[in-house]
Formats: sequence, structure tokens, C-alpha cells
Amino acid sequence: MSDVYTILCVEDDANLRQLISEELLSAGYRVLEAVDGHAALALMAQQLPDLVLSDVSMPGMDGFELVETMAAQGGELAQLPFILLTALADSHSQVRGRLLEVDDYLVKPVDFDLLLAAIAAKVKRRRRGDSLPPPPAVPGRALLLAQVAAARTAQASQTLLLVKVDTYLALTMRLAPAEQPLLQHTMLACLAPLAGSGQVFTWSDGCWALLLAEDAAAQAAAVLAQRMTLEVGGVSVAYTCSALCIHLDWQAPALRHFEAATLVESCALHLNFESAGNPRRFIELGRGDYQALQAARHAERYLGQALKSGELTLLFQPRVDLLSGRIVGAEALVRWPHADIGALSPGAFVPAAERSGLATDLDHWVIAQTLEAVTELVSLRPGFILSFNISAQSLGRGVPAFLNAQLQAGRLALAANLEIEVTETSMTYLTAAIEADIAALRALGLKLAVDDFGMGYASLDYLKRLHAEVIKIDRSFVMDISRRSIDARIIEGLISLGRAMGCVVVAEGVESAAQAALLAELGCRFAQGYHFYRPMPLAELLSLLGTP
Repeated sequence: MSDVYTILCVEDDANLRQLISEELLSAGYRVLEAVDGHAALALMAQQLPDLVLSDVSMPGMDGFELVETMAAQGGELAQLPFILLTALADSHSQVRGRLLEVDDYLVKPVDFDLLLAAIAAKVKRRRRGDSLPPPPAVPGRALLLAQVAAARTAQASQTLLLVKVDTYLALTMRLAPAEQPLLQHTMLACLAPLAGSGQVFTWSDGCWALLLAEDAAAQAAAVLAQRMTLEVGGVSVAYTCSALCIHLDWQAPALRHFEAATLVESCALHLNFESAGNPRRFIELGRGDYQALQAARHAERYLGQALKSGELTLLFQPRVDLLSGRIVGAEALVRWPHADIGALSPGAFVPAAERSGLATDLDHWVIAQTLEAVTELVSLRPGFILSFNISAQSLGRGVPAFLNAQLQAGRLALAANLEIEVTETSMTYLTAAIEADIAALRALGLKLAVDDFGMGYASLDYLKRLHAEVIKIDRSFVMDISRRSIDARIIEGLISLGRAMGCVVVAEGVESAAQAALLAELGCRFAQGYHFYRPMPLAELLSLLGTP
């Protein structure tokens, strides 16, 4: 060891203190010893160590109090690396240690290999502290927004790139405060060559923005696809980034609806939500995405108000018996028809509900409206089936249990007329609790349908476990059924699978008589789509059902 590091060992157990000191001396460290926090402070007043290793439970001043006292005194004492060593393995003690920002927390009995490794990493970082760079001077979002606003005024084109470090919080927790500027310098060195002006802006913690040089989007995607590393105290820390690239054509009418600040904020939110749990994303947006961004932004701001004021509505697309042509059911579809920027589809406002914490409120609204509608529909046609959709997230939020409670409140007779649709991919989120909730609904007579069947990756085991009564063949297979023999063979196979499992098969997205005829020939009994009926208000559906 080229440098001799000094370790202060604070331990009231003399035998353990001697063992630790002997291990540290054998490893080449200089050792100071103290029996409690008061003695440790007295020693540090005479000589400052490179690291403090302290027991937690000690008479006089314990380890937690020692950390607090050193932090309160400030200066070099507050900056010393600190490792707590304790027999207290309970989470409360560990949480308290983390909150006090100790560098490490090791549990007795002492694993000396682990202890020496932890000490080596901390003291090396401390000795490197003097050579660590200060935080870089990076312009903030105000200057970026001024440049974007100027381009908007001049109707000039730009390409904006937003870059965020995936799992930024976890990464910064692995770095000492003095080491965090290393991450900023590394990111700036990576991004500056991509900027047209060489200027990178700070958008938020762990997120940067720049205006790309011309035709640099592909280069940016290649650079940011790489796993990055940060060398800190002899330790290599790996991390990844996600990015959003948007081509701003300020002459486009759809883009002119955005103020500069609103646009960049919408992009940053989009990047954050799209990359959550899905790291190393590179999202590229262009002209066709402007309206979607505007719709998402509007939904995030006003969905809560829309739910309260009754702006949302349910439409109903009938399900038809292909043999008789008779309406036997319908699917309830939520719509937002009177939004200020035009009608919004669920693809815009359902994700917004998830992001803004309104998903449960939306689910409860849909269930309440569905129960009211099915009451009227069943009065005209007792065997009518009304289906509605539940997302994977809704399954885990207690929505099935909420529906059960609503049915138990005087509506049990309607259970047999209801059908919950879950997507095939949602089935991979199943837990024992969710399965129990669904089983309780099925016990009341409610049916379970697997939506978009054939598009996901659920195994047959999921279907068997849930005892789904209905599978709905995705419209992508139906679309070309009359022109592509492969789609016809796939549908024939899905129908056979459904029959083997005792399921009713419904084809979605039927738009022509030829498709309907071929589906019937292949053995599909039920279908829905524009060829039969478009989604309609409840009053129109009731009128259809009441017509002889």
C-alpha cells in the first residue's frame, strides 16, 4: 500500500476491538482505538483519521449519536467516511443509519473480507476527493426554452434531444456527494459533440437537453445505446441512458398549438413515463406525433375535471351472432367526445390516467356506468352480454374486488350478463390475490374474456388457471383473412383451440361481408366490427334491441 490510511475503530467490546484492530494492522492500516463516541471525538480533535468504523450499541455515546455529532460539528469531521458495525439487523436500525448518510452498514458477526473491502473502497475515495472536479457550470432550462421559443417565433426547424440517466436515484446513492460531479462531467462529454452549438442544458436532476446538430439523430441513438461506465475510487459503476428525440417543424399547424415550455415539458414527461421500468429507450417523434403529444398533455391536465363534470361517455359496439345476424351483446367503450382539442381516444387518456393517479377513479366510473347500462339492456333482452375492459394495472388495484362489492349491493342478478375483458399480455401480471378476486367474480356468474387473443404471449397455463369463457381474436388477423391464407389458418387454429378449452370465440374488427362469411365458414360464431355496427350511444342500442 503506497499510502498508510488511518482507521478509527470505536468499539466498547475490548475483545472484538482487538480482533478488528489486528485485521486492520495486518492489512497495512494505522489504527486508532476508542471505547465509545466521547472517546472517539477526543481522539479526532488531536488527529483526523481517514475513516471511522464504529459499533452502534455503546454506553455513553452510541454510534448513531457519534454520526449526528460529527455532522453537527461540520467541517472535515462531517466529511469523514463512516461505517457502522452492529448486531442490530432489524430494518429500523438500518433505515436510521441510511438516513444519517453513513457510507456503509455492516452486520455482526464480522465478515472481515467484506469489512476490509468496504474500508478499502471508502478510504481510496476519500484520498481521491482532493482531485475530484467541482460541479460543471451548465446552463439551465431557461436558456434552452428561450432558444426554442425564438425558433418558434421564426418558424425555424430544430431537433431537440432529451437524455435521462436510467435509475438515476439508485446511481447517485452509490456515489458520495463529492463524486456526483463526475457523472455530470461524463454526461456532458458524451452529449456535447452531438449538439449543434456544443451546448448542453440541464433540464432536471439526471436529465439533460440539447439541440442536435443536423442529421445527428442516428449518431445520438448509437451513442446512447451503449452501456456507460463511471470510474470512481477504483470501482467501475455501470449505467444506461434513455432519450427522446423530436423533430420540431414550427411551421406545422399542430405544433403551433404548443408554447415552447409546454412542448419541452410534455416531451420530458413522455420520456420519463416511457422509460420507467424499460431502460435504454430511444424514442423518436416527428410530425405525426405532435397531435398525440397535445392530446396526452390535455388529458394529464383535465382528465380529473372531466371525470367530475361528466364529460366522459360510454359507447357500445354490438356483438352479432354470425348465423342469425342477431345482436347478442356489446362491448362498452369509454370515450371523451367533448375535449377542447377534439375527441380523445382511450389511447390518449387511459395512459394519462395511469400517470396522474386517476386510473382507479376512471375504472370505478366505467364500472358504475356499465352497471347502469346493463340494467337497461337486460330489461329488453334478458340474455344480453355486456363486456368492458380492465387493464393489467387495474387488476392489481383492487378493481375486481370493487366490482364484486357493487354487485353484492343489490345487483347480483346482473353478474351473469357481464363479461370482463383482459388483454392476453395482462395475464402475465397475475398474482394469487388477483386470481382469487377473479374467481370470486366468476363464482357470481360473471364471465372472463381474453382480449386481443393471439397478439400476446400468455401461455395456455394462464387460460387454464383462470377458466376464461371467451377469447376475442385480434383484428390484425381478421383484417387480411380473405387475402392471406396464413391469417385464415391462424384463425382456424385459434377457433379450434377455443373450442378445445370450452371457450366462446369472438372475432373483432370485421369490416366486410367477405370477412364475416369466411369467419362463419371457419367455425367462428360471434363477431363485432364496422361491417355490422359502429360504436353507438346507449339510447341507439336500446332502440335497436327494441325493434322487432
